[in-house]
Amino acid sequence: KVTKDGEAAAKAYSEYAEWCSDTARDTEFAIKTATSEKAKLEAKLGQVTANIEAASSKIETLAADIAQVQAELKNATTLREKEAAEFVASEAELTDAVDVLSRAISVLQRELARDPTALAQVDGKSLAG
Repeated sequence: KVTKDGEAAAKAYSEYAEWCSDTARDTEFAIKTATSEKAKLEAKLGQVTANIEAASSKIETLAADIAQVQAELKNATTLREKEAAEFVASEAELTDAVDVLSRAISVLQRELARDPTALAQVDGKSLAG
């Protein structure tokens, strides 16, 4: 009976040792796999961090460009409004001048129709003599 108990204990020990060996091997593989995955993820994290920094820099540059363009647009709009006001004033003045000239032409045409010599430049001495 002692021999059978010894053999059973040896068999149990052998199975336990094999289980321990298998578990240790599986654990080592899991550790290597996790370590490799960790390294890949850290590399990806570094790459993504660099991309974020580059994008942030680009955003800052674009924001500055937008601010500059908006300032230029505001200045151009102010200038165009001033020029438009000057044009309206100038147009009104020229329209008035054209209207005055049109009326003057009408008056001159009417006078010429009544007396064709009304605007002739005649020397007054030659008429008196």
